[in-house]
Amino acid sequence: MTSRWLRGLSLAGVLAAALGAGCAQFAPQQPAATRSQPAPPGAPEARRPAPPIKSTKPLPIPSRPLAVKTECSYRDDVGTEGRLVIDVQASRVQRFWSQVDMGSKGRCSFDLSTFRQTTFTPSPTLVAGACTVRMWEQGDQVTVSYQNCASQCSPGAHEYLWPTLVSRKTGTCR
Repeated sequence: MTSRWLRGLSLAGVLAAALGAGCAQFAPQQPAATRSQPAPPGAPEARRPAPPIKSTKPLPIPSRPLAVKTECSYRDDVGTEGRLVIDVQASRVQRFWSQVDMGSKGRCSFDLSTFRQTTFTPSPTLVAGACTVRMWEQGDQVTVSYQNCASQCSPGAHEYLWPTLVSRKTGTCR
């Protein structure tokens, strides 16, 4: 009978120990992924490369003479259609003709014969009365901008006129 009692006692002790272990307080540990592992001796310190810094500033306008030649047309998502003929060599505008049709908002037309060139470098500038057309390059694009050009447009259309961008690589415009 004593051996039976001892077996029962040892079973009770094992159960009590197991239950006590299940209720024991454990110190929280860091997950394995965030634990820092010491580097092996002689190994270079591993660092994450800094992300590239993106500038919010526009690209600088080069001081070299502008040269661009293209005949292109485009249509954007809102239905504006444009055509541009431009030939600028050594910042001298040889040919310039542009027409932008903004549908129900109107149309703007520009022809070199009505303009005179007032500035050559860094940005060729054409003037006709109050209307100013400027051209400059930034990276792989040439921008043709229009300022105060109500006289070249149907009434109110100049308010919807945006610059035309020309790709130097492909000659396409948008």
